[in-house]
Parts: sequence; C-alpha cells; structure tokens
Amino acid sequence: MNKEPAGRGERHAWLRLLVERVNPGVIAEFGCGTGAVLETLHASFPQSTIIGVDKSEERLREVVHKRLARVIPILSDISQRSFMPGSFDTILFVGSLHEVFSCLGKENVERSLEMGYRVLRSGGVALIQDFLKPGGKKAQLTCRNKGVEERFLRFVREFRGRKVKAERMEGGFLVDIADGVEFISKYRSSTEEDWEEEMAETHFFFTQDEYKDVAEQIGFSVEETRGLTKSPEWWSEVSRDLVFEPKSAYRWVHLVLRKS
Repeated sequence: MNKEPAGRGERHAWLRLLVERVNPGVIAEFGCGTGAVLETLHASFPQSTIIGVDKSEERLREVVHKRLARVIPILSDISQRSFMPGSFDTILFVGSLHEVFSCLGKENVERSLEMGYRVLRSGGVALIQDFLKPGGKKAQLTCRNKGVEERFLRFVREFRGRKVKAERMEGGFLVDIADGVEFISKYRSSTEEDWEEEMAETHFFFTQDEYKDVAEQIGFSVEETRGLTKSPEWWSEVSRDLVFEPKSAYRWVHLVLRKS
C-alpha cells in the first residue's frame, strides 16, 4: 500500500523526473491509486489524454472527485490485457509494481511489464518509480525506545514476505540490510489495519540489476536508471526512533525504458 514519497519537496523532485521524460499524447498510469501522479500529469500536459488504471473502486472514486477533465479512470488489474496494442505514448508505474509482486509474485510483475510493452506505441516510453532492494549484506539497526524495539520484534514475527532473521547484539540488532529498510518503510503504520496490510506487502523486491534484466528481456531499451534517496528531513524524523546505516540503502529506483 505504501506509495511514499514523503515530504513535499522530495515529492515534487521525483515527480519532476517523471514529467521530464513523458512523451505527450495518450498517457496511462497503471496503479494510479487516488490520483496524486495523475494531477501532475493533468497540469503538465494540457493537450494530452490521460488514463488512470487501478483495481480499487474506492481509489478511483477519489480520482473522479478531483474533477480532472482530461483524466479517464478505468477499473482494471494492471497485470491483465485491458488495452489494444500500441494504445499509448507513455505509461507509468509509480509505486505499483511492489503491490503486484506482493499479491501475485514476480511472474506477474513481468506480466505487467510485458503488458506495458505491448500497449506502447513504437518509440513510446515506460517510466517506473518504486522501492529499490539493496544488495545483500548485513546492517545494524538500533531502536531508540522500547516501543520501536517492540514493533521491530513484531515485524520479525509477523512479516510474511520472507523469513526475517535478527541477531541481538550490543546496541541493537544485526539484520539483513533489505530487512532493515523493509522495517523502516513500515514501522510508522498508523492503524492496526494498515500494519496488517503492510505485513503482507514486500516493498523492496528487485535490485537495480533485476529491474534492468527483466525490462531488457521483455524488449525494452534502458535509457536511464538511478537510485532516489530520501531527504535529510525524512531521515531526521526516522532518526528520532532508530539508528540505521548506511542510509543510502533506503532508495527508490527511477527507470526510463523505451520501446524501439
């Protein structure tokens, strides 16, 4: 469920990266949620038609309430073939592929990207922003108070995405670095319902190389790939609760793919 990015300045910077690479015309966001990205696309491309695709009727109702004149909301699963080949000039997956991975597995992430390739016109662009899994190594996580430590131990017990191992040591816990960033992405869940949903969802599922490999196997050319780091302001809030190094391990990926 976690759509991040948090922080107004950070959000604008990440959205600007997307806008800079959009081909105007017919644009689709797959997994549009409540329409935060659609609003930016609608404001930035006044001559374009914009499609917002999501499987949640509730989220799409919120898109409708935004009254974006050139945005067409469509109820559909993004891993299914719902559009004709060559329908779009640009497609976007922003914080949606990790939800596909969590619910349906790697195979359906690949199927979603294959669907994206199919519905793009020749020369069309696919833009992806999502959590970026760090390379496998250990990191130390130190909880600054009892409440955060109890929540971490609950995460170890209840996270269903993979088996989490934590070795207690002086000053904190030794964890796999991917498990550390996974916990940081979830520990501030505001309700029990949200926590339960997060325990079923894997945010950090592909490394940068895995994203590139899957895209190239489908037929995309990779024009740009970069890691997006969280802002000092975001880390300042987190650091009140815990200590984790390296902070650079917590990133999103930004991918620009093109269909030849």
